[in-house]
Amino acid sequence: MPLSQYIYVATGLVAVFITVCIILAFIKGRWKERPYRLSWVAFVTLMLHWVLALTEVYEQFSFNVGNFLFDFIWLSSAIFCLVATWKESKNNQAVAWFLAGVSVISLLFGFILFGINGME
Repeated sequence: MPLSQYIYVATGLVAVFITVCIILAFIKGRWKERPYRLSWVAFVTLMLHWVLALTEVYEQFSFNVGNFLFDFIWLSSAIFCLVATWKESKNNQAVAWFLAGVSVISLLFGFILFGINGME
């Protein structure tokens, strides 16, 4: 398994752990406000992108199309998470921090992968 997939697995496991902590805190009633639907949709799109990358769905396309789809979906989902973070920051700080962390981690690793791919 290449290094990039280890990075995605580690980031995904951290995201799942934080998600479980947030859901448990919500169930125990520590929050008064529920997260917006926009936040859930943003998180699901980012997780879907990670699942597609880990299962090598982008490999099914030709090289140029697969790279374009990977970059476009990665960048749009990360920016969507940042927009949801900004919107959620007024409602629920814990979810906003979680979304910000996940999207920044995804952006950083995505830029690293984008730079490594450009070295060819």
